[in-house]
Amino acid sequence: MSFEEYYKRLKLPGTASPAEIKRAYRRLRAKYHPDRNKGREAAVEPVFKLIQEAFEILTGKRAAPSANPAAPANKSPSEEPSPRERRTSFPLRGANCLVELFVPLELAINGGGVEAHYPVKGPCHACQQEGGAVHCETCLGSGVRTWRKSQIVEIPCGAWDGQRLAVPGGGHPGVNGGPPGDAIFSVSIVCGSAFTRNGLDLACELPVDFVTAMLGGNVEANVLGRTLEVKIPANANSGTPIRLPGLGLSDRNGARGNLTLQLVLTMPAAAAHLTSAERQQLREIFADAQRRSRLSPSANVQGGKR
Repeated sequence: MSFEEYYKRLKLPGTASPAEIKRAYRRLRAKYHPDRNKGREAAVEPVFKLIQEAFEILTGKRAAPSANPAAPANKSPSEEPSPRERRTSFPLRGANCLVELFVPLELAINGGGVEAHYPVKGPCHACQQEGGAVHCETCLGSGVRTWRKSQIVEIPCGAWDGQRLAVPGGGHPGVNGGPPGDAIFSVSIVCGSAFTRNGLDLACELPVDFVTAMLGGNVEANVLGRTLEVKIPANANSGTPIRLPGLGLSDRNGARGNLTLQLVLTMPAAAAHLTSAERQQLREIFADAQRRSRLSPSANVQGGKR
């Protein structure tokens, strides 16, 4: 059976994210659970089992079943083959893995490698070496063992939430020399504590000394692995937003959000080296500016005077 069929069981498209798969499974599980369908258990239980199987296969909790052309078609339930009889000489391709991949904000924007760790299931090598599965301590007689695999996943520039990235051969191992399945990673962007996010738009703080904020000027800012030249307007206050269009996150259609830098005023390092005379001079400059502001027409208007 193809993976598309498992998606159809959950009433989902083949591009559904792990979060969407979980939501669909919970909804259908609640609808078809035998405990919630008193009097109709016989009718809903087969549907419930199909939903459960689809969820486990799409989330990597269970390997997709492979047909065994050597198995007789008319075996009764009492004649269920043993783990040793299930083995076949036909090479079978391993199942695909669907893995949610958490990607840091900087890598989602600029690209780079992310190391992923996820479980895979395959034939128990201990059983194969011993020639049987009944007394195997590794797999407890199941013939299948589970272990965690590590994989470096290359993230393209401008990755978006829910983007699917396939790594050929990164899935569950094949059987009897068959090729492994693929690992399908669904991108989930992680926003660090230094940033706030609203859809595709990002915001963070930008420290600026109060002299630059007062006089205006250009500053260099290291944001998300990039050096930005930011123009600070004169008389900027703490919290003044500097909006940089198109430097936020991307979506699947190529649209880009904005990056907003919120100014945080700091003390310039040179202030510690001012002399007493220079400090007095600054006091006089600001006192004179304050006297002029009281006499200016705009100040009178703001103060309610005509």
